[in-house]
Amino acid sequence: MSRTKNASRNIIWGVLNKIVTLGMPFITRTVMIYTMGMQYVGLGSLFTSILQVLSFAELGIGGAIVFSMYKPIAEGDNDKVCALLNFYKKIYRVIGCVILVVGLIMMPFLKYLIASDLPEGINLQLLFSIYLLNNVLGYFLFAYKQSLFTASQRTDMISKIGMGLQLFSSVLQILALTLLHNYYAYAAVIPAITCINNICVGILTDKYYPQYKCKGKIEDEELHSIEKNVGGMVFQKIGSIVLSSVDTIVVSAFLGLTSLALYQNYYYIITALFGFLTVIMQSIIAGVGNSVASETTLKNYLDFKKFNFIYIWIVSWCTTCLLCLYQPFMQIWVGKDNMFGMEMVVLFALYFFVHKWCDMLYVYQEACGIWWETKFVPFIAAIVNLVVNIILVKTIGLPGILISTIVSVIFIYDTGYAKVLFKTYFASVDKGLKLYWCRQIRYILTASVACAITVIVCSAFTIESALLRLVLNGVVCVVIPNTIFVLAWMRLPEFDYAKSMLMKITRKLKKK
Repeated sequence: MSRTKNASRNIIWGVLNKIVTLGMPFITRTVMIYTMGMQYVGLGSLFTSILQVLSFAELGIGGAIVFSMYKPIAEGDNDKVCALLNFYKKIYRVIGCVILVVGLIMMPFLKYLIASDLPEGINLQLLFSIYLLNNVLGYFLFAYKQSLFTASQRTDMISKIGMGLQLFSSVLQILALTLLHNYYAYAAVIPAITCINNICVGILTDKYYPQYKCKGKIEDEELHSIEKNVGGMVFQKIGSIVLSSVDTIVVSAFLGLTSLALYQNYYYIITALFGFLTVIMQSIIAGVGNSVASETTLKNYLDFKKFNFIYIWIVSWCTTCLLCLYQPFMQIWVGKDNMFGMEMVVLFALYFFVHKWCDMLYVYQEACGIWWETKFVPFIAAIVNLVVNIILVKTIGLPGILISTIVSVIFIYDTGYAKVLFKTYFASVDKGLKLYWCRQIRYILTASVACAITVIVCSAFTIESALLRLVLNGVVCVVIPNTIFVLAWMRLPEFDYAKSMLMKITRKLKKK
């Protein structure tokens, strides 16, 4: 099957999976807000972020091994794939032990990460143990086997498993909250489902890839390559953790669980959009990796331009929707008393845009295995973000959390990754970096105009009903920004590719 077909299939199933895996937790979160209170929402977010920090022990080994699998899978070198899988299994068990030990050591210090609003009668240590168990289980069971689906461009299989289990777990959690009114029972469902998920992945990989067994030993040369990539990815991991998790811990430590819950309610919407866009990225990474291994640099550069165009169109449209739909949606969901002002909405929208508009750089960086060359970029960004985070949260509160991340992403992450990618893999492309930024600036200007016009039109609606405003603003968001994008970009060569890609996906959906 072609890379395009694989990517299309992975995207379709990935999107369906995200609808379920984000939609059902959203329902569960809503039930928790109205049955248990905001403090419990904040507590769950805090534990999740702490364990994401502990996942630093993984060091990016999974990504490095998946990258190492692209070429042997494409060439049919089964022995090498088996050896990589065996190594992956062993190292993951070591990582699981490390996370377990560090997590247990942290338990006595949990109370210092919560400024206020801790629910009465809560056993922090017991509750954290449940979340810790969930995190560790994946390393000891069959999570490493997911690498086979990823490297073989079959992430749709992971999506199908995730959809079914998410539905099941959400039903159990809602019953725990409504019938038992017990947060411990709610939390206990999480590791149980993780266990079932990993067992299912293990069974399916054995079925679809019986030729791959955990046996053999990787060669010294291959081990050296993995070690080098992991060495570069350590810093990537640090940057990712700081950007995605440390913000939550800082809010909890300085402002309390209620403030954290309000922040996380807004952030949840962005997370949902991140999730859908991640589906696109993950669905094409394996195909891009295969293309990098078998096609010319020029061919891959032209593909990069096409993918980047489609992706930034989606990101720009999502940003416009955030600006216009955030507030009426939040009013319906959590009520006026649990809403931020418009200035926070603007910051959240900007936060989303700067996080995503250069994502294709990261796709090609991972597909090309360019980790060592970019090792200092995320590390510097993490330090800057953390320092500015603490300074601004003390002075201006929650807006400081978003501003610090926006600054570090724009001026360090995006510029750094672009420079490295075009000086390494795309070095042969004449004026490639300059042309890339010129094109990105053009996209930004168009997106800014589209956002401004759409917001002005939506602001003209003086309607009390939040539901009606949400519907009307939604119609405007579909029509106006996309019309502007078409008029501004229709003469670009990438536009024709976008049209043909959309038609292929539409035909595939009709067949389904």
